[in-house]
Amino acid sequence: MESLLPQLLSFPPHPPPPFPLGDVAYDKEIKSLRKVLNETPANSLTAAVPHGGSLLDILDPSINTLPFLYVLLANLGAGKQKATTIGNPLWLKSVEFLHRFDPVQVRYVGTEFRRLIMYVKDIALAGRKAPIRPLGAAILRLDPSGSCFTSTHLVFVRLCLEARTFRAAKAVLDKDIYEFPSSAKTLPNAQLPCSHHDTSSGFITDKSELSDIITYRDPLLYFLYGAMIYMALKEWRRAILFLEVVLTAPSKSTSSQIQVEAYKKWVLANLLAYGEVQPGSLPRTTNSQVAKNVRSLGKPYEALGIIFKEGISKEQDVRRLNAEVHVGHPKWLADHNLSLVLQVLDAYRQFTIAKLESTCVALPLSEVGRRTSPNPDDHAETAQYIAGMINTGQINAAIEQTGNDPRSWVLRFATSSSSGPYSRTEQQQYEDLKRQVTKTAMLAEYVRETDRKLSLSKDYINWLKQKADSATSANSGEDSSMMPNLSVEDEDIMGEV
Repeated sequence: MESLLPQLLSFPPHPPPPFPLGDVAYDKEIKSLRKVLNETPANSLTAAVPHGGSLLDILDPSINTLPFLYVLLANLGAGKQKATTIGNPLWLKSVEFLHRFDPVQVRYVGTEFRRLIMYVKDIALAGRKAPIRPLGAAILRLDPSGSCFTSTHLVFVRLCLEARTFRAAKAVLDKDIYEFPSSAKTLPNAQLPCSHHDTSSGFITDKSELSDIITYRDPLLYFLYGAMIYMALKEWRRAILFLEVVLTAPSKSTSSQIQVEAYKKWVLANLLAYGEVQPGSLPRTTNSQVAKNVRSLGKPYEALGIIFKEGISKEQDVRRLNAEVHVGHPKWLADHNLSLVLQVLDAYRQFTIAKLESTCVALPLSEVGRRTSPNPDDHAETAQYIAGMINTGQINAAIEQTGNDPRSWVLRFATSSSSGPYSRTEQQQYEDLKRQVTKTAMLAEYVRETDRKLSLSKDYINWLKQKADSATSANSGEDSSMMPNLSVEDEDIMGEV
């Protein structure tokens, strides 16, 4: 132990030198330390230090990230202090590491990092109240942009869904995914892991092992689970976006079961967000055969959407929609969509009230109740229901109370977005516009980087060669105007990205 401890504390130099180590020197030093750790027996890492205690009490995870991780895994593997319950010392050390590790050092120990992730996941699942946030913190500490999809993303979102800790998932889900881990062989001008990288896929590669092998199903499941979480939080538009990512995923000819489930939820989410599903409103990039298959298998949901839209446009009462919901009850239950369908039933009343805004400036509350309430004579319930819609921003209106009797009250709609309880100042509109411009600029930067990588990839260069050969060959009858389709089988998709 006396000879081991100085080696563990030798890197990085502490306190930091006046001039930081260059990338090459940093890479050499950290690989040397990793070699020492790989060659050190586990019992040496778990042994007590002089004067009692553990190496974990001496090492700082934010400075001595590699030694701390190896010692922690050695203790977990040895079964010390049975790390199967939340709150024991090793669990607390694991959580501390995930919140404080050096994200640059971790790039060199991807396998060990994922081992700890799985330990924490298993412990969290075993607990009654699973603390999920450490895993989300680890994802964003490694990659603050959250833009590169990894196997940990799927582990985290699935865990949040199973534990029903929906809000904990938002920190990761709100970060848009732009990339998959790259193949180290195809990276142009490959840099050292410790170097500065324009995008996180520069250091999250197949060689780094910061992600497990990603199959075709993994991102589809991530976006489906993410959509389910957004629907639980009633963030319908974000849920629709996630479901459309699933529906537009590349496919050879047929749809997967994941896409079928996504379509059913997509119909319901559109009804809840917009009050309708336009015919043929699937994104244009959806494979035509996939669109045909999912629509065929989602007919009951489309029928529900048609009745919903027609009922609102013709100001029909809810009885026809109620009958459709009742007839399809076994189907909704089998698909685990019953709670969403019941919300659609409630949304029918909301959209019927919101539609009044396009035809009326003001309306007595008694008339609103007659048109929309299941019990038109209960004016107090109608007033309470409409007040709830106003408070949640579903309608820009106000209730004028001329007395204590709700029958005499009037619902008055705002005449423009600049008036009423939800009016917005020019400054607020400017701030919204500025945020959108920033987001658009970020997206454009990722598109440029993707184009650059594609232009230097082996597939693209081979296609250019084939095109040149075809142009000079008089006997060639092949169509070289299109790039070849890539396989989307359930296999590793980390390469050639």
